[in-house]
Amino acid sequence: MQIGELTYANVLDKRAFDAEGEGGQPGAFLSGLPGRALPFVIYRAWKVPTGVVSEEIRFTGPSGRLVWRWGPKARRMLGSMDLTTEADLVEDAHFDEWGTYVVSFIVEGQILGEIEIPVLVQAAPQKLPKEVEEGLKKSDTIWVGTDGEKPKAVPVWFVYRQGKIYLLSQKEPGPEEQSVPGIPGSDEVVVITRRKYRDTSLDRFYASVRVLESGPEFEQAAKLLVDRRRSRFGPPEDSLKRWRASCVIAELTPVVPA
Repeated sequence: MQIGELTYANVLDKRAFDAEGEGGQPGAFLSGLPGRALPFVIYRAWKVPTGVVSEEIRFTGPSGRLVWRWGPKARRMLGSMDLTTEADLVEDAHFDEWGTYVVSFIVEGQILGEIEIPVLVQAAPQKLPKEVEEGLKKSDTIWVGTDGEKPKAVPVWFVYRQGKIYLLSQKEPGPEEQSVPGIPGSDEVVVITRRKYRDTSLDRFYASVRVLESGPEFEQAAKLLVDRRRSRFGPPEDSLKRWRASCVIAELTPVVPA
């Protein structure tokens, strides 16, 4: 016997929810794959007997694999004759598949409803929000590193161009160049910008990571970086030759709403 009823549900980008409410266009967006989704809202309306229940929401990818899970979390329901509505903002979802997902809504272990939503990789904007742009354009260094139980970030020099951050990381730590925690190896890092001339944080956001392969992309980014390298000794070609052998160049795409 079913414990209750799901009368309506939607999963939609926060921008769509803010503009159109719970009836907005369903879907979630990524800046890169795999990667962290841009903030989205899970909206649902329940008719479930009064009391505290366990609620869980599962996102099954196009491959049929469980990709991401929200909950289980304890929720108080108002009763079968009343409507219990919830709208949770999600900022920590990671997806490694794009396409049509099945979202299952579960109470006390029972699937009470399912919907389909698109999860799409959107083109990265060439211009970021004003405060993020200012933090990147007005500083010579940013802090970049890993997040989690043991977060670690270090100051790094970088180049910013049209919505992307480019930085160099030495494969094996050494005195020649900077080594950035999580690069290479992670598909996401945290970025912290600083106020110019003050050791205070301006903004903090996540960014998806793409390591540039050797070839035209690497060479183009390397030329931008070598011009930016303030403590470079010798001609640019000396640095470029060393970087090709011992370093990676990462392209970071900030996960921030445009």
